[in-house]
Amino acid sequence: MNILLSTLNSKFIHSSLALRYLRAFGRTKGQAYDIVEYTINMPVLDIISGLTEHDADVVGFACYIWNIDMTLHVASLLKSVRPQIKIVLGGPEVTYTARRILEHHPYIDYIVQGEGEEAFSALTKRLQNGESPLEPEIIGILGRGDSDAGAKGLGQILGSEEVAEVADLSTIPFPYEEADMVDLEHKIIYYESSRGCPFSCQYCLSGNANTVRFFPQERTFKELQWFIDHKVKQVKFVDRTFNCAKHHHLPLMQWIHDADTETNFHLEMEPVLMGQEEVDLLVSALKGRMQIEVGVQSTNPQTLKAIRRYNNWEHICEVIRPVIECGRTHVHMDLIVGLPHEPYERFGESFNDVFSLTPHALQIGFLKLLQGSGLERSTEYDYVYDAKAPYEVLASHVLPYDEVRFLKHFEDVFERFYNSERLRTVFGYLGRRLIDTGDSAFHYFEKLTKAWIAQNLHKRKLNDRDQMAFLHDYFTKQNDVISRELLEFDCLVSFGGKVRGDELGLPKQTKELLQSGEAFWRDEELVKQYIPNYRFVEWRRIRQDYCEHTVSLATAFILGAISEAEQATYMSKGVTEVTLIIDVKQRQRPFVRPEAVLVNE
Repeated sequence: MNILLSTLNSKFIHSSLALRYLRAFGRTKGQAYDIVEYTINMPVLDIISGLTEHDADVVGFACYIWNIDMTLHVASLLKSVRPQIKIVLGGPEVTYTARRILEHHPYIDYIVQGEGEEAFSALTKRLQNGESPLEPEIIGILGRGDSDAGAKGLGQILGSEEVAEVADLSTIPFPYEEADMVDLEHKIIYYESSRGCPFSCQYCLSGNANTVRFFPQERTFKELQWFIDHKVKQVKFVDRTFNCAKHHHLPLMQWIHDADTETNFHLEMEPVLMGQEEVDLLVSALKGRMQIEVGVQSTNPQTLKAIRRYNNWEHICEVIRPVIECGRTHVHMDLIVGLPHEPYERFGESFNDVFSLTPHALQIGFLKLLQGSGLERSTEYDYVYDAKAPYEVLASHVLPYDEVRFLKHFEDVFERFYNSERLRTVFGYLGRRLIDTGDSAFHYFEKLTKAWIAQNLHKRKLNDRDQMAFLHDYFTKQNDVISRELLEFDCLVSFGGKVRGDELGLPKQTKELLQSGEAFWRDEELVKQYIPNYRFVEWRRIRQDYCEHTVSLATAFILGAISEAEQATYMSKGVTEVTLIIDVKQRQRPFVRPEAVLVNE
C-alpha cells in the first residue's frame, strides 16, 4: 500500500514538522510514508498533478487555518480523478470540527483528531490488513462507513470523537533525516521539546487539554547538536510555552547558551514564568544565539480575565526590559486586536504599554475565532467574523468594524516601518523620543497611518523607494529634521547606497561630489585613521562603498560620529552641520570628514 503525506504550507520557506513525525513513527511500525509539500500559492491543478504522480492508495493532509479551504478543494478534485484513494485529514483545523467536516465533505474518508502518530499508524495498518479502521474504535479516528461495513456502516459517521494524545513522547523518533537537510536547506527548521500548554487562553486551542509532556532531555541535547553539526541557520521551537517548567527549559537554555555554533534558536516564552535565571541567560548569550517571542496580547485586566490569561505587567517589564536593553537577544512581542472588553482607545493603551519596552518587533495580530476555542463557543461578545478560515474578527461588542478596518491599515504601516529591520536607526530614535517625552506612540502611528491613507497608498503596490519617499515627505512636513536625516542614513546603509533620489534627500552620488573631498581621499595616512587598511585605487571603488552626506550636529551625535563634547565645540564655533562619510556596508561607524565642516555665514 502506498501512503502519501502532504500539506500546503503558507510560504516556500516553511516546512511541515508534523508530517515528518508521522513518517518517523510509522517506520517504527514497519510502515513507509512518502512526503510531498506544496504551498497555498501554487495552482491547484499543479498540486493535483503532483499528487497523482505518486499513485498513492492513501493520502493524508495536515490542515491549518491558512490552508483548510484550499486543502478541501484539492481533496475534492483528487477524489474526483482518483475515487479509489482514501483521503485522511489531520491537524488542529479539523481536530475540533471532525464530524462537521465529514458531514459537509463526502469525499473525506477519515479524520485524525489530535496528535496523529499513534492514531494514523493504527489507521493505515487496518487499511493495509483490509480491516475496518472504525470498528473497533481507534482513539482519535472518526470516519465514514463504507459498503464493507454493512448496512449499519453505509453512509454513517463512525469511530472515536476523542482527541488523541501520545502519552510517552519518547516513543516518537527524531523527525529529520539526512535527505531533509538537502530539501530544507533554505527553509525554516521546526522542532519541539514539549507538547501541550499549562494555560487555558480562550482564543487558543493549545491549552484545551491543559497538560504538558516533555521529550527526554538527553535526547533533546543530541538532536540539537545534530542541527548544529548540519549548520542549520535557525531552529524554531514550536513548544507553545517553552519555559513552562524550570527542570526542563533551564538546562536547554544553558546548553544553547554554551553551544559552539552560529545557529539561532527561536523560543516562545511566557514572561510571567520568567525569572532572573532566564534573564541572565538571555542577556549573557552571544548576540543572535537566541530570540524570544513573548505573547502579551493585552494589558487590560478586564480583558485578561475574560480570556483567562494572567499577565503581571510589572513583572513582565522587570524581566523583559533588561533583555531588550542588552541587545543580545531579539525580542518579539505580540498584541491582539478584538479581544473582549478592549475598545479602540484601550487597545491603544496596551500598545503604548508594550511599546514602552521598545521591543525589536511588536506584532499586531487580529483575533481569529478558532474552531473549538472558548471565544468561538461564546455568545457573550457579539462577534462578527469571517466564517471562512482564518475566521478573523470584523467587529465586537466594543470595537466596530470601521475601527477594525483602520487598525488593519495601522498594522500594515507599523509593520512596514517600525518592525522593518532596515529602519532600525530612525525608528529606534523615534521610539526613545516618544517614551522620553511621554507622548502616545499609538497616536503617533495613528497620525502616520492617516497620512498614508490620505495619499491612497493603502491601495497601491509600493516598492522600497515609494515607501521611503512617503516617510521622507512625512518627516519633512512635520519639520522633524533628525528623523528625516536618520531615515536618509538608514536608506544608505540598508540598501547599499542604491536607493537614492532627490525625493529621499539623497541625490545621485557623482564623481564630482566625492571629489569635493579629494584632498581627504587621496591622503591615505589620514584616511587610515578612520578606515583601516585603506588604499586609494579609483573613484569608482570609493563611490561603491562610501557616501558623503551632510547632517545636523544632533543627527551626527545620534549616529556616534561626534561626541557630546565635540558637538558643544562645533556649536561654540557657530557650526550647525557636518559632512559625514558613511560606509554603506557598515564596517565602521560614520565619521566626520575632516575638511568638510560647514560654518554659518
